[in-house]
Amino acid sequence: MQGQTPSERLRRSLWNAIAEDAWAQADLDASVSAYVREARERQLPLADICRSLRVHVQQVGLGLSADRYETIARHVEALAETAYRGVFRGRHSTHTVDVSSDGEDV
Repeated sequence: MQGQTPSERLRRSLWNAIAEDAWAQADLDASVSAYVREARERQLPLADICRSLRVHVQQVGLGLSADRYETIARHVEALAETAYRGVFRGRHSTHTVDVSSDGEDV
């Protein structure tokens, strides 16, 4: 049996974050990063990735107010932009790692 796709993991993480109204979750960070990594392998530009992420937020957050949707979408886009650049600061850490190379400190 195959594991979940990055898209499925992202939807689950978004659902949990919306339900708990908790955005400082390593699971959400990891899900967005995996989604972006897969999209980059398919050579999708950042703008297309962000559009796709907004669709995921819209589908998972059906019934959210427009303001809440926009806040969540912007948060997810910011995570995606960080992951796309290849430099990601993990939660609860002051240590930055360059994930585009061999993991050396920045």
